[in-house]
Amino acid sequence: MSKKKKGLYFIEQILDYKQYNGQKYYLVKWQGYNIRDCTWEKPEKIPNITQYLSEYEQNIRNLGSNFYQIENDEPPQLEDFIGVPSQQKQTVLQQQQEQIKKLTDQVSVLKQELTKVQKQQKDIIQMIQTIPQEKKVHHPNQQQDSENIQDSISELSQKNTEVKQPNEGGFEYGDQLDKIGQAAQIKQTGIKMYYLLWQKRPNGIIPKNRWVNSDYLQKYDIKSLCYYLQKKLQ
Repeated sequence: MSKKKKGLYFIEQILDYKQYNGQKYYLVKWQGYNIRDCTWEKPEKIPNITQYLSEYEQNIRNLGSNFYQIENDEPPQLEDFIGVPSQQKQTVLQQQQEQIKKLTDQVSVLKQELTKVQKQQKDIIQMIQTIPQEKKVHHPNQQQDSENIQDSISELSQKNTEVKQPNEGGFEYGDQLDKIGQAAQIKQTGIKMYYLLWQKRPNGIIPKNRWVNSDYLQKYDIKSLCYYLQKKLQ
């Protein structure tokens, strides 16, 4: 009950009883005040509680448990005094649980994508491992000729690359990846992009960083892509 001024208040009777988390509470009706002004009190706050409890039990036997309820003059609920979570708090909690579920679903999708990438990686590795076996079938002289031709092509390619290499980095220019800096997703198309940082070239120039899509990384360096995604999921 709200006490606007100092003074003595007299108990008229006990109207109800409830228990919450092992603590007893009694609904006290005060003399000269309406039922809506009742307060929930602990036993130790009620003097001569035995007498009032005896009257309360007698009223229940004679009139029933709802003997005090009057229309348009309802007493306060126990929840108003002991801080039981309100409906608004329950709604906020429910929204938080829904957000957690959405995040869990997103993690599940990322795990599925990582599984696909890992499978593609295994397939590529298996294909690479079969290439040397096919080369061994060739005649030794043919293999040596092939190696000489390959070396000549590499030398010419390196010379052309030194002349024509652009400032922007790329696997197609012979650059080596340093690391994947970050990832982003284009809102309009849903395409995932990765920001690549390159190692220094033999001529001492560091290529410019570059945004590429996942198809580009799967084609040239799927291992780095798998490592980056796996690290993000940890």
